[in-house]
Amino acid sequence: MRYHAMKTLLPVVLVLVGVSQAANILFMSGVPSPSHYIWLRPLMYEMGRRGHNVTVLSADVEKPPANVTYIHLENFYSVLYNTTMREKFDFFEMANQSPVEMLHMFDEFGLTLCEAAIKSEGLNLLLGYPKDFKFELFVSDFMIGPCIPSIIMHRFKGVPYIPSTPYNAPSTSATVLGALAYPGLVPNHVFDAPQSMSFVQRVKNFYYDMYEMIIHEEFMHPEADKIVRKLYPDAPSTKTFYKNVRLSLSNVNPIIQYKEPMMPNMIPVGGLQIMPSKPLPDDLRKVVESAKNGFILFSLGSNARSDLLGPERVRNILKAMERMSQYQFLWKFESDESKLPVPVPKNVYIRAWMPQNDLLAHPNIKLFITHSGLLSTQEAVWHGVPIVGFPLFADQFRNINYCVEVGIAKRLSIQHFQANELVQAVKEILDNDGYSKRMKQMSRLFRDQPETPLERAAWWCEWVLRNPDANLLQSPAVYMSWFRKYSYDVLTFMLVALLVVVAIALKVVTIAKSILLNGAKKSKVE
Repeated sequence: MRYHAMKTLLPVVLVLVGVSQAANILFMSGVPSPSHYIWLRPLMYEMGRRGHNVTVLSADVEKPPANVTYIHLENFYSVLYNTTMREKFDFFEMANQSPVEMLHMFDEFGLTLCEAAIKSEGLNLLLGYPKDFKFELFVSDFMIGPCIPSIIMHRFKGVPYIPSTPYNAPSTSATVLGALAYPGLVPNHVFDAPQSMSFVQRVKNFYYDMYEMIIHEEFMHPEADKIVRKLYPDAPSTKTFYKNVRLSLSNVNPIIQYKEPMMPNMIPVGGLQIMPSKPLPDDLRKVVESAKNGFILFSLGSNARSDLLGPERVRNILKAMERMSQYQFLWKFESDESKLPVPVPKNVYIRAWMPQNDLLAHPNIKLFITHSGLLSTQEAVWHGVPIVGFPLFADQFRNINYCVEVGIAKRLSIQHFQANELVQAVKEILDNDGYSKRMKQMSRLFRDQPETPLERAAWWCEWVLRNPDANLLQSPAVYMSWFRKYSYDVLTFMLVALLVVVAIALKVVTIAKSILLNGAKKSKVE
């Protein structure tokens, strides 16, 4: 921690003595998930390479390159995995949670991390910078919620803010950009449904979208306000800091996911994390080069550990791999072979960590078996490798559903599958060259861009540095309540007006009917 503290003070000293004219940029990668950090890391390092003084407040740290300094949020992983939160993040059981439970859990997750942040040495080190120190730009993963960013923006007043996310769902930016949800067009990011939803699915999707917006306003922001005011009693509502937003970097690309309208200040940088491939480690190089019929990569990402799958699932996976002995399998398995319930087949190579992007770029790869995370899906598409997906939670269902719909993937359930199902899925893809052809076409379209996603992201960051007060890209919808933004006030007025008209009409009919009946009675009497 002393090392990080000393390194962190470097940009402060540089500015105070006037050595550096570069911008001071603060990045926050607060979500304790390696994939979230991996996505934002290339931009952090690129801004440092361009000469800016980059400070990274992060749950993940490593040896930094020039001009980059880390501040460690040292307690974030322990809060996630060593507390009651761990029970909620059982990745192999999350598919059993309802979308409502998942949405509420995401908000609780952000609030729990905010409570951890105000107790962390890392955040307090940052907040203890000299009072006159300024950051010219703040870039943060907004999936952590508004609480921690609000603390930072209150402390470093007026700093232009770029919320970013590696997550697949532009609609999740509704609060920070004034974006809109389209319940009839795109499934909510935690709802497992195809894009061509049935009427019942659209009813459910409408409810999930509305529920998400309401709990953001009525639960998340009020609770975040309470936490922020533990540090700064005079702090305004966390909603007010949206005025600092200049634009957003979002991990989207219309070629490889559901088409969703975006706000003008949402910059699509889908595939930001994809870098040119590097040479493989010697052990992997020998394995993949000796695979006569090609190799298949199996990885469940950086959060869900294969060694926690349980004996029955592991047996089914190894049994399926053994039945396809003509192919070499590489399996990212985080424990050694002694933890396996059965011996490892000869055609299976187990390793605790796999250089995924480098393996997907290898010409001898045939197929990728994945958890369907967005980064993994993007890398597979970029390199033209067909997919068998085992989605676990959240946007992973959207990712694999889209891939299945466009004919580049097969989907299986990690909760309930047998060895023969995995064998059949793999054989269907490898015996039918249509999957590979469609994937290669999509890869070509994905790559066909005027600049790389990283170059685009860096350009827009420097655009904000050149134009720190420019808020003309921001929609006024960011200041509206969900009720007004979606014209529910107008619809309510029209409904009430219609009901009044109907009530008056019924009253008139009733009165007219009474008059006619009375007239008829009088005629009979006469």
